[in-house]
Amino acid sequence: MSNLQLINLMKMKFLPVVISMLMLTAAPLMAQESADFKPSGKFFGLLFTNYHTTFNDGTNSSAFEVTRSYFGYDFSFSKEFSSRVMYDGTTEVINGKTIYTGYLRNAYLQYDNGKFLVRGGLIGTEQISMMEKIWGYRYVTKPPIDYSGMVQAADLGVMTVVQAGKLLDIDLALTNGRGFKDITNNGTLRLAAGFTLTPVENLLFRGYYDMMGSSGTMQRTASITAAWLGPKFNAGAEYFRQDNASITEGRNYSGISLFTRVPLSDKVRLFARYDRLTSVIMEEDSDPWNLNKDGSYIYAGIDFSPVKNVRISPNFNFYLPASDGSANVSTLGLNIEAKF
Repeated sequence: MSNLQLINLMKMKFLPVVISMLMLTAAPLMAQESADFKPSGKFFGLLFTNYHTTFNDGTNSSAFEVTRSYFGYDFSFSKEFSSRVMYDGTTEVINGKTIYTGYLRNAYLQYDNGKFLVRGGLIGTEQISMMEKIWGYRYVTKPPIDYSGMVQAADLGVMTVVQAGKLLDIDLALTNGRGFKDITNNGTLRLAAGFTLTPVENLLFRGYYDMMGSSGTMQRTASITAAWLGPKFNAGAEYFRQDNASITEGRNYSGISLFTRVPLSDKVRLFARYDRLTSVIMEEDSDPWNLNKDGSYIYAGIDFSPVKNVRISPNFNFYLPASDGSANVSTLGLNIEAKF
């Protein structure tokens, strides 16, 4: 048996059993909850809205948008066991038109004792969650590994996070691999592993790797991030890559991201980010396979929080396509985040 066949066997057979055993091991701890604990729940919500003007090849267009709205409910059965259900209303381009659609984004049961976490159901992807925290401005733009399509923001499956000491967290997940919108059973599973290392205060390293599909055309994704998250400034860099995208041999692409933010006061911060995406030229093609998205992306702006849980950002976005025949695209925007 080859190494790849052994890996696939582990994904399909052994890993779900191991995670299930961990959950069963944790279950008896529920009986140890203190007598004064009372099961309870709370509603929560999140809104992303903006007004922007886009300049493209000598023309411009302006529009108001509500790009995303969450509404959900968290319920705690005990100090360790909880559940979440969350609905996601978002915009989507269908047949050339941007329309509002809605999806069930989260529906899971979770055990978390502070050092060991297991979550199963329709769950958020740990890699996207970590990169959103490191970047800090999801309401302005997504992390590049998200908008590039390499990693889905949520998926059906099971995941665990283990604290391996004070400096290191390790996460492991097994999911369908097609995101929270596509739940069709096609026999493939996605195995993902990551780590978050904080060797000293304010310094963070994040590594990630996943694989999906059969040997030969197996899709593989990798990312490495280093970030300084200090009180006076934040800065970081990420390299990310996917081979055999959509389980198609030779369909490879990669990217880099550089980002920083500087606080001017308790309520005001400056931020900037530079991304670059590149894809390979496949056999019998003359252009890179992902040419429509290849190129450089620049984001810069101000983040202002007038009150708790409200953020406002005047910002500028610029896209320089890799294709010589495509025009540059620039956008002036005013983005707002509100949550409760």
